[in-house]
Amino acid sequence: MSPIEIAMPNRVASTGDAGKRTESNKRSTPWRDNIEAMLMAIVMAIVLKYFIVEAYRIPTGSMQPTLMGNDQTGIFDRILVDKFTSVLRDPERFETWVFRYPLDGSKNFVKRVVGVGPEEFRVHNGDLWRRDVGAESDWEILRRPQRVQEETWLALIREDAGDPLFYSAEDQSVVASRSVEHHGDFRMRYGASRSSVYDQYNDGYPDALKGQIRGRGRGAGEHTVGDLRVSGEVTPAADCEWIKVQLKEGNMDYVLLIPGPAAEAGAKPSIAAEDTKKEYSNAPFAGSAEGEEFRFQAGKSYSFGAQNLDDLLELEVDGTVLCSLAIPTASNQASALYLENKGGVRFDDLMVYRDIFYTPGDVSNWTIPEGHFFMMGDNTLDSSDSRMWKSHRLERRLPNGETDIVEGNHRAGSHTGQSDFDADMNPFISSLSTPDLRPITWFRDNYGEMHAFESDEIAPAAELTLPAPFVPRKMMLGRALSVFWPIKPFDKVWRFKWIH
Repeated sequence: MSPIEIAMPNRVASTGDAGKRTESNKRSTPWRDNIEAMLMAIVMAIVLKYFIVEAYRIPTGSMQPTLMGNDQTGIFDRILVDKFTSVLRDPERFETWVFRYPLDGSKNFVKRVVGVGPEEFRVHNGDLWRRDVGAESDWEILRRPQRVQEETWLALIREDAGDPLFYSAEDQSVVASRSVEHHGDFRMRYGASRSSVYDQYNDGYPDALKGQIRGRGRGAGEHTVGDLRVSGEVTPAADCEWIKVQLKEGNMDYVLLIPGPAAEAGAKPSIAAEDTKKEYSNAPFAGSAEGEEFRFQAGKSYSFGAQNLDDLLELEVDGTVLCSLAIPTASNQASALYLENKGGVRFDDLMVYRDIFYTPGDVSNWTIPEGHFFMMGDNTLDSSDSRMWKSHRLERRLPNGETDIVEGNHRAGSHTGQSDFDADMNPFISSLSTPDLRPITWFRDNYGEMHAFESDEIAPAAELTLPAPFVPRKMMLGRALSVFWPIKPFDKVWRFKWIH
């Protein structure tokens, strides 16, 4: 991942002469007044930059959708970072922080805090988990706070598009883009085909930019995603008995139901879950939950949402959760989403979202020491973060027979036989660097300093490359506060928001 590029501050604090002087005194010391004002402005700018707030430019898409940096679209977020928080307290889980890269102190990265030591941490089935160090207890799934989750849901269709969104579950004919009205019983399915939802690379990007972004990243579109959400506005007719959302996740079947005006007296919203193919052979899962008595009123419009997120099913109306049900983790994440109504109903502003699917690195379990943090990008398909970091060690023979150990970031292995230095490789071996064609090993250490070694200077080491996934507390620089730029009205891009 490229380092964050520091942007120029938007404003420079300045001070004026607050004392009272005679007109003659003011005219007699213009240079002194100007120098004092300039010095104070410089001091205030330095104080703001190094101790309070600083501006940064985001060069890559590792934190998409929270933060954007994309060379295909030319959109690179500028963010403000609160550095004073780092003095007052420790970083908290799921906050977005800027930090100094432990394997190259000359670079600053921005990621989300997902692991806080001391604890055991894992990435499994697209979700994040933790438990106490050495504990025999089961793993605990980590759920993001609501304000963070609202920012990280990935919309699966352009909001302003007429693209088909739902299709008839019976014959796959086009039913609706984002609005549809049914005068009788109907069942429709999200998506044009019966295949699962996958983790496509451009999911979650602003609508106007999706068509400009080509698929990239490690394994983009290869992972099925079971954590889905559907939301919209519903207006039931008098004969509507219920609306139902059905979510499928592998062999698990989840049915979330809201009673309509024609429902029986005492009807309640409900959730039911069943292991349809007995995936859990020892104890096939079947569970249900009911909320308080509730039914839609005929002709009245309501916002609704139904979701499967981090092993928790939730059904909500007008922002209030009517009922919820915890479910076991499904190892098979293949998904499907159906929307069904019995009786007349109108749907508007329909939208389907998927959750972030976290991908593991070479390993999926880590033990985080106290005072250290595990950092991940929201876009794990295209993020160099704690899952990937490795330290490379070279032992250099000194003339006196001793060895000097140099350590730095291991990046994408080594290339040999190249005449030009490749900054994306560390170490980089070139056989054309000297007149007599002796190989030269170029290596950048943890402090960002570049070294050049001839091959006979490097001693063999037992282990050259080791995982180095953790960020120590002293390298955490500040919490990301807000995006303040860019604003491109012709592209319908308004990158101005608080960062959660």
